[in-house]
This record gives sequence, structure tokens and C-alpha cells, in this order.
Amino acid sequence: MKTEKFLELLVEELELETPISESTNLKELEEWDSMVAMMLIGVVSNEFDMTLSAKDIEEITTVQSLINKIGAEKFL
Repeated sequence: MKTEKFLELLVEELELETPISESTNLKELEEWDSMVAMMLIGVVSNEFDMTLSAKDIEEITTVQSLINKIGAEKFL
């Protein structure tokens, strides 16, 4: 999946009000709460067949750190 497509998917699936970039700190988004975290887990599971743990969510800050956790090679 291209990074741009992933960014669009996150905005749509997480119901974000503003566009995001790789440097966006997810936890600083106005919409960020436990429900959005659960939705993020669902998006990653559906798109990449990967389960993020609570520890993963705790460690992820930026979109880039999420991409790194998923595996940057999946975004070529």
C-alpha cells in the first residue's frame, strides 16, 4: 500500500477532521481517545493482517512510528 493511500484510509476510518502526514502525532489529535485507538487496531488488522497490542499503541506516537511498527517494506 502506498503511504498516501494509507494516510487517506486513516483519515476516513478514524473519522478525522483534518488531513494527516507521516509526522502527525496521533495522540495529539483532537479526536484521539480509546475508541480511536481501537479503530486503529481494527484498520491495521484488516489491511495488514497484523494485531497491534496495547503496548504497541502505547509506543506509537506519529504516523511514521505506526508505519515502522507495521513494517516500512509494506509501504513501497
